[in-house]
Amino acid sequence: MISIASVSKYFYNIQAIQIAGFLIALMISYLLTPVIQTRAHKLGLLDKPSERKLHLKPIPRLGGVSIYAALFLTTMFFITIYWKYRTALPGTFTLLGIFAGGTIIFFLGLLDDIEPLPARLKLLIQIIAATVAWFLGVRILHLTNPFYHGDFYFFKLSMGGPSIYFNPLISYCLTLAWFIIITNAINLVDGMDGLATGLSLVSAIAIWAVSVDYRINQPGGALMAATLAGALLGFLRWNFNPARIFLGDSGSYLTGFVLAALSISFVAKKVALAVMMPVVLLIFAFPIGDTFYAVIRRAISRRSILEPDKEHLHHRVLAFGISQKTASYLLYFISASLGLLATFLISHKSALRFLILVCFLFFIALFYVCVVNWKHQKLFRNIFLKTKK
Repeated sequence: MISIASVSKYFYNIQAIQIAGFLIALMISYLLTPVIQTRAHKLGLLDKPSERKLHLKPIPRLGGVSIYAALFLTTMFFITIYWKYRTALPGTFTLLGIFAGGTIIFFLGLLDDIEPLPARLKLLIQIIAATVAWFLGVRILHLTNPFYHGDFYFFKLSMGGPSIYFNPLISYCLTLAWFIIITNAINLVDGMDGLATGLSLVSAIAIWAVSVDYRINQPGGALMAATLAGALLGFLRWNFNPARIFLGDSGSYLTGFVLAALSISFVAKKVALAVMMPVVLLIFAFPIGDTFYAVIRRAISRRSILEPDKEHLHHRVLAFGISQKTASYLLYFISASLGLLATFLISHKSALRFLILVCFLFFIALFYVCVVNWKHQKLFRNIFLKTKK
């Protein structure tokens, strides 16, 4: 017989809560996405094929609705249950800033999915969303000074104090730049079935693994990252090649914004800058690299940096003649390897936690392929036909 004490032990265990948040968001996203897909078809909100796009038929582009619903419904569920215990959680969880800014950025993307908006207007609304988040506490306030008692190979150097503190104006500018870079970076890599979703999933898992490290100790951030990871995994089932629905700007903007907020609130200002800068850059290596490559490429060719093209890194990979599925697996592997390296820079326990979470995701995907969807797999179908003969 299960005792009340044993139930309470797991009910208020932070690791169990994070897993629960992951699974609840996964189920909401998984079940809601087909409904949104059908609705988008009826409303005619489809991403039509063009010269620079890879799909050959119109695909619904309202996937961000399921991500938003899964992320925020799950978060509100846990807030309702655990609100009176919020003071017991170490670290500052700037949830309101993520909620408010994320809602603004989501509706920006949703409007753009319904009727394309001018690039300058989208940038203006992104600035407004980031400003709201900054005013509500999602800020880069200070960084650890890497030159304070710096011990280099040939010499030692000591400059300034242990931390570099920013005045409100510099804090605002740095925070704004980070939000805009990551939000648009995720949007730019959303050019192939399941790519932005899968890469964002790896980033969320890495932030989840790092946020529970004893030096960072941000269980609220870990819960938010776990919830985002669950929402993305549930959606990936419908977004992977051949995609039945796209993230759309609503999904890519929202995902990028939340990842940027989590990295600010729960990662970027807790450990030495010399360690955290490589960690954050490795977590977002692919989208940031693709963004800077696009900016440099367009600047050299004297085109507007806002002008879309078909020369992104995933297009370069596809140019080798491999399929979208193979390209996705390759880029997922590269992103996961960079995520593993990033978590290892924090601690070997974080790296091990990241590996366990990745294996957990793999077994969930394997369960779906082998159990839920086995009749539609070519390998199983061929084996069944041979056995029948």
